Amino acid sequence: MNIMQMISNTMHLRLMLLVLVIFGCESPKPEEKIERNLLPDSFPLDFSAPLDAGSGEPLTGWGGGYGDVTHTPIVFVHGNGHNAENWITMATYFAEAGYTWNELWAMSYLGTVASEDIYNTNGGNWEEIDEFVAAVLAYTGSEKVTIIAHSLGVTLSRTWLKYADDYDKIETFVGIAGANHGVAFCGPNYHSGLCGELGHPDSDFLLWLNEDDETPHSDTVQWITIYNGAALDVFFPEDALMNDNSVHDLRNSPILAGAENIQFTNLGHISLAIAESVYDTVSYYINGQ
Repeated sequence: MNIMQMISNTMHLRLMLLVLVIFGCESPKPEEKIERNLLPDSFPLDFSAPLDAGSGEPLTGWGGGYGDVTHTPIVFVHGNGHNAENWITMATYFAEAGYTWNELWAMSYLGTVASEDIYNTNGGNWEEIDEFVAAVLAYTGSEKVTIIAHSLGVTLSRTWLKYADDYDKIETFVGIAGANHGVAFCGPNYHSGLCGELGHPDSDFLLWLNEDDETPHSDTVQWITIYNGAALDVFFPEDALMNDNSVHDLRNSPILAGAENIQFTNLGHISLAIAESVYDTVSYYINGQ
């Protein structure tokens, strides 16, 4: 290269730099990332939440608003004295495994009424679950949901299914520590509210709920229960005093005849709903992995 060519190339480079300065030049931007929490903290604005049976106000909860629906949506149903927030830990496991917001839903169905009120019984709350599941199906376009319920949520969801005969709306039913055959929190001669329903294995309500078939439509519905069974769950001890002063062994109360009944002898009542080992087991059954 001679001196004149070097001068020409240098001038050409300077001219190009001058053009970039005058007209501007943007360097390529990195791909934009959407920052979001693993789970939403409310329902989408276009989601029609059920109304509280006591106050008439829309019930709160979380789920929806983001992502494709490639898994069967999960509807989490909490227990007595709890709310939708109690499912954050379990639902986070599913979110980390690839479930989107549109596939994870939970509603606080108890409202503000006292726990003995009719609206906090199985008979008083099942319609809210019915409406919530219908709203989730309409919003996601899915034909079925998976129910994962804990404690009171187990019998409540079973009550909804039996009253409404909505078994065609669920693919899998997971009942965690449910009082399917009685619970030990009522005490002698206590018959009001939930205790009238669950305070004795042979209550009229439980006889109705369990009659004929404890796992109906098992040809289309996968039934699973998760339970302690070793007296570590305080609500299901070996020597529970019922509301008629009789004593019953409730360790196996959560199991259902005909279900896949899975025992975790090292986990108590609350731990069963948040343990990663329970998630691993549940995920295996509902996703086959």
